[in-house]
Amino acid sequence: MERRVREEAAWRPQLTVEEQRVGWVFFALYLLVLPFLVGVVTRFLDEHLELGFTAAESSAIYYAAVLLLLVAVFWDFLKNAFRILSDNTRRNLFALVAGFLGGLLFTVLLSLIPLPVENPVIGDYRGQFLLAPGFTTAVVMFLRPMTEEILYRGLLFGSLRKRSRPLAYAVSIGVAALAAVWQFAIPDGGPLYWLLALRYIPLAAAATWAYDIGGSVLTPMALRVILNGLFLVFALIA
Repeated sequence: MERRVREEAAWRPQLTVEEQRVGWVFFALYLLVLPFLVGVVTRFLDEHLELGFTAAESSAIYYAAVLLLLVAVFWDFLKNAFRILSDNTRRNLFALVAGFLGGLLFTVLLSLIPLPVENPVIGDYRGQFLLAPGFTTAVVMFLRPMTEEILYRGLLFGSLRKRSRPLAYAVSIGVAALAAVWQFAIPDGGPLYWLLALRYIPLAAAATWAYDIGGSVLTPMALRVILNGLFLVFALIA
């Protein structure tokens, strides 16, 4: 009982009711509207101003703008994350190290299972890095992980955890894995590309577990930075 109380203490307070309401609206826009809107804006700028953005530059501008909006919406939540990290440093450090080892191990094991489709991300990262190495590194290692952890762990998992812990895990992991591959499956890739979500389950599970154990969303952010960095290196040397 005492252990359960200590574990739950790190979760008080997390998201306020107002942050959850605004966050869910923002999350819907993030999934359904913003990706298509940024494509329209980028094409307009390229056609009329001839700015010639690379894919990495467009992604960097997009994720930087989204991240700034998220910081404004979840400012109190992020300040609380720093406090939790400070108050539970050893616990969060354990969550980071264990999450890294577990996420890396299961990612390697799942990669041994053959799938009927190849992961296009590896080629995309390699091509983007050759054209814009700085922007590609910023997106893969920092901007995207920070954005996604606020949404997938802070909002999804944090909102559902007190209602149902298993449901919170399932939704956070499932949405994160599917969101990583939808752009390959929906346009013209075909339904088999949804199987690529299996490749992202260990990373999503490790990040979710690290957040659950540590209580600070900064811990899965740091975990994603490290693992995404390794994935980028692998993409470049593969």
